[in-house]
Amino acid sequence: DAQQGSISGSTSGKYLDVISLTAIPNTGYHFSQWHDGVTDNPRSFVLTQDTTFAAFFAVNHYLLNTSINNPDAGTVSGAGTYEYGTYTEISATANYGYHFSYWNDGNTDNPRIVKVTGDKTYTAYFDKNTYSITTQYDAEQGSITGPTSGKYLDVITLTATPKYGYHFTQWSDGVTTNPRSFVLT
Repeated sequence: DAQQGSISGSTSGKYLDVISLTAIPNTGYHFSQWHDGVTDNPRSFVLTQDTTFAAFFAVNHYLLNTSINNPDAGTVSGAGTYEYGTYTEISATANYGYHFSYWNDGNTDNPRIVKVTGDKTYTAYFDKNTYSITTQYDAEQGSITGPTSGKYLDVITLTATPKYGYHFTQWSDGVTTNPRSFVLT
């Protein structure tokens, strides 16, 4: 099959000439054997009569690996061994608190279809989600200082500062620690 490869070498010769043939696989294929089961390539033989040779080629199989930048962030699917030229889907699924950002080649499609042309690894990059932090207080009685946003699992510290004549009693959930730290989820 010309799509899989070709044969180079002499196409004619004289009686008892030594002829050499080479099976040349196309990209994505490899030489398997000659029609008579011989696997030598190149192959030489002594010409004694009109002779026909056929080379057989087989499609290459390649390993498609998937990985992630942070094992806590999510999972990926689609890894396996595939034939050259196969199209397959890879997908990244984020765990709670994370979101998919991009693949190691910069592509941001998820899921995405990839063409298998060789051994390849696709790494999914996840980032932590960013969350808003809203504080409420009576400005006549005091204020709260601390960040207004943070990333998943950041340790956030809020400080309630009473104005003159007031004192801090508790947060809305009953916690009385001031300043107060918590893990943002």
